[in-house]
Amino acid sequence: MMCQCVLGTRMRDLVRRALVALVMILVGSGMAGRLGAQAAMSQVALPASVHAEWGLEKAYRESTPTRERICLNGLWRWQPAMQINGAPPTEKWGFFKVPGFWPGNSEYMHEDSQTLFTHASWKNTNLASVTAAWYEREMTIPAAWSGRRISLYAEYVNSFATVFVDGTKAGEIRFPAGAVDLTKLCPPGGKHIVSMLVLALPLKSVVLSYKDTNSATQTRGSVERRGLCGDIYLVGEPAGATLADVSVVTSVRQGQIAVNAVLDGLAAETHYALHVEIHDGSRIVHEFTGPPFRARDLKEARVTVVEKWKPEKLWDINTPQNMLAARVSLVDGGVASKVLDVSAPIRFGFREFWIDGRDFYLNGTRIFISALPIDNASIGARTATYASARETMERMQSFGINFVYAHNYDCEPGSHVSYEEILKAADDVGMLVSFTQPHFSGYEWKDADADRNNGYARHAAFYVHVAQNHPSVVAYSMSHNATGYDEDMNPDLIDGAHDPRDTWAKNNVKLALRAEAIVHQLDPSRIVYHHA
Repeated sequence: MMCQCVLGTRMRDLVRRALVALVMILVGSGMAGRLGAQAAMSQVALPASVHAEWGLEKAYRESTPTRERICLNGLWRWQPAMQINGAPPTEKWGFFKVPGFWPGNSEYMHEDSQTLFTHASWKNTNLASVTAAWYEREMTIPAAWSGRRISLYAEYVNSFATVFVDGTKAGEIRFPAGAVDLTKLCPPGGKHIVSMLVLALPLKSVVLSYKDTNSATQTRGSVERRGLCGDIYLVGEPAGATLADVSVVTSVRQGQIAVNAVLDGLAAETHYALHVEIHDGSRIVHEFTGPPFRARDLKEARVTVVEKWKPEKLWDINTPQNMLAARVSLVDGGVASKVLDVSAPIRFGFREFWIDGRDFYLNGTRIFISALPIDNASIGARTATYASARETMERMQSFGINFVYAHNYDCEPGSHVSYEEILKAADDVGMLVSFTQPHFSGYEWKDADADRNNGYARHAAFYVHVAQNHPSVVAYSMSHNATGYDEDMNPDLIDGAHDPRDTWAKNNVKLALRAEAIVHQLDPSRIVYHHA
């Protein structure tokens, strides 16, 4: 009987939401009268030229024979959260774009560039003081996803999100990214309401939330760029063995390519293999299959396949057009070689960047670095687009800059928005990048197992994932302004013969080297340096 009551409540909520949507259509067409006035109290009416497009027909998507992901970016319903417990609200909705950080907190390093459509009930709210907000939109699960695992994935969540489907709690996402399994709540072919309660929590509270969610959510602190600041995807993937992540590492000196895959859902005794196709446009230029393996052969759920191969055309700062794509398949290692999962095309450039003594080399040629910081991800949504980032870097190249470093000196919640389009632009214009890794100072290092469990390794793994297949990213910068010394620009003191650091900097060096070891283990292919 209790289950029937709960089901009845959910059904009434779905009917109510459907009626609200119908009424808003009538309001927009001027056919509503008194009913339209009631609907206007539920959500603000958008201008005639603005539409909240929730159908999936026009949405960006990536599809393979086994998986698909559909982008849910765009206008969502939005409102400040008056309380952070209970079900999603049913009225007083405005609209705000995803991705984008909440307005009202801009300063010299970041700007408000997206319109918030406010509801009359909270129009005069001081938005700079908002620390929690609700998001909501409709979504339709493709009927073709029958039998797949369905999830909602979000990047750059600043800082903690609780996900609801049709009013039922589905799970949580913590900074910087995560996925919530929706399979049981979202049968294919149906339309659903997804709601998210997003809290702007400082880094220490995000780390604490793994042990005590309630205590963490009661903490308040400063988060500069609040809200959903990265892409959101609806994902349908195989219910069994899957490719959870794939990276490509190339070596010019060794003439080889290595494909690293993180795998999920493997059966214990089944033999598997990775099959790799390398595409240059529409043409397959190389393909190979790795040796068979079983689940017990993996190290931390990862397998690596190495192939001796080097293309004729390398990616370089002068030949950035030489991009390739890898399509990786997880196959049954038996005679049938059944395809179990196929990745989306992975863009990469064949190149190698290394240091020898004091000299840098790119593909075997000594290269001199002329560097500037890049602020596009710190300023906001307008400057983090592909077109804006490309214009910034081409302008830098016009006066001799060939290397940029990410100007966020830490990777805490709100430090920046998504780097996805910025790094694509760097690949395409041939700009070398040093990508910021989390600053050690935001984490607790006293416990014996701190290196594995203080949160640093998980956050560093995300930033390695962001950078891993971009040939432009040749280095990681970290420990900004914490391990240097006075007169560190003095040519008489930068030869390593002296160490004029004070006690504070020397203690920081110990922690910085522990953080460096974590990053280097995650990605040994890139240079790690400590920025001043």
